[in-house]
Amino acid sequence: MKRTTTLLHLALLLLSPVIHAQLSGNSVYGKNYNENYPAERNRHSKMTYLTDSTCAIEADVLLNVIADAYVVTFGVSEEAATVKECSENIEKRIAGFVSELNKMGYPDSYIDMTTQNKVFAYTTNGNVAEQYLKGFEIKKNVIIRLKSIKALDKLVIAASNYQIYDLVKVDYIVTDMGKVYGQLFQAATEIINQKKALYLGITNIRLAPNAQIYGEQFYSYYPDQLYKTYTAYESSEVYSNYNNYVRKDLRKSATFYYDKINYSGFDKVINPTVTEPAVEFVLNLQIKYQIEKNKK
Repeated sequence: MKRTTTLLHLALLLLSPVIHAQLSGNSVYGKNYNENYPAERNRHSKMTYLTDSTCAIEADVLLNVIADAYVVTFGVSEEAATVKECSENIEKRIAGFVSELNKMGYPDSYIDMTTQNKVFAYTTNGNVAEQYLKGFEIKKNVIIRLKSIKALDKLVIAASNYQIYDLVKVDYIVTDMGKVYGQLFQAATEIINQKKALYLGITNIRLAPNAQIYGEQFYSYYPDQLYKTYTAYESSEVYSNYNNYVRKDLRKSATFYYDKINYSGFDKVINPTVTEPAVEFVLNLQIKYQIEKNKK
């Protein structure tokens, strides 16, 4: 029986890497395993002796915040033989799109003129390729404010009705930064007080009642910083002489996904489980204390 149990444990140990790989998903194709565990996050905050009479206790806290509003940018471009024709065509398409947006209940939009370019092409005469002015191109952006990201699918379809296919970006807006900072500051303060009680409970030092903020960092990660990509496929290696052949590979589809920052090293994560991309706010707070000298 003992031998059977030992063999079972050994089998589980040997299988554990395989089980981990199955649970990780295809994102492992594009993952750099070191990037999700940066050095500054790969440790828990602690008590640090600054001098023989001062020390600092720090806390790292993170808060996931769902955006209050969104700003969506669609890119529109038009080519024509003349600037006038180009301008009329793009205005007609944008006017149709904006009119449909108003009917859908999204009146907050702005048209941003970005570029006007000359378009050149080549004509060939024998073995000479000569460049000529073919026309002009105008590019504009349609910028729309949304209260819910769920509306984006409808906007993409509406844009396609006017040959607008370029979804440039989506900005995530958090309006009350003060509220976010206050929530993180309160959580960090509570953690520091808890740590202080634990440290003093196992040491002989005493701290003066007064304290001061020694260091503070308040920063954020927005979803556009957190999206990653990978291309998952396996391919055979072929070694041959291709001088007489043209090799044509199959198209490999790239996958994009939202990847929150790793929670390792944080003392507390508020709202840790989110199913939609969130803005991640981080506060590192350090409080400095005076160490009271033991009276003789």
